[in-house]
Amino acid sequence: MHRSRPLIAVLLAAAALAATPALAQNPPRPAGTPDRDAQRRAAFDRLDANKDGYVDRNESHAARAAVFDRLDADKDGRLTVDELMSTRRGRGQGAKSQAGVNAQTDTATPVTDVRRARAERQLKRLDTDKDGTISRAEWLAVDDRRFDRCDADKDGKLAFGECRVAQATRGDRRSTTVR
Repeated sequence: MHRSRPLIAVLLAAAALAATPALAQNPPRPAGTPDRDAQRRAAFDRLDANKDGYVDRNESHAARAAVFDRLDADKDGRLTVDELMSTRRGRGQGAKSQAGVNAQTDTATPVTDVRRARAERQLKRLDTDKDGTISRAEWLAVDDRRFDRCDADKDGKLAFGECRVAQATRGDRRSTTVR
């Protein structure tokens, strides 16, 4: 029995080593679930306006400014809580659902309450001059901070995945993708 213990240990170690590559692979996605890496790559490719394989600060600013312009419904150059709420789920729905009104009862829905709370937190975080709105400059300042955090090699441009590498080396848990 004593002679078989080392043999069993060796066999178990060999089995564990043989199974390691299989364990390292990503499990198969259930049908209908999105491929996150493909989505990230597609978003990166949309940001890369000159198709050089990198997103520079100007490309990042242009994309962030386009989002600001889309959200600024009244075109006054400032974002309010109501305008920020359109960044959450419910985009593209009718005005009543975006305003958080149930067409039959004319009251706020719980989902809208959550969206409003998120929009209020976002406004509070981004409104550096504390005037109750987010200016274009405040909106783009977020992009500058995010870009600087992601640009790990400080070359003024982001390669695909550079944000994820910078995030991993800092130990951050928050996503820092450029949008």
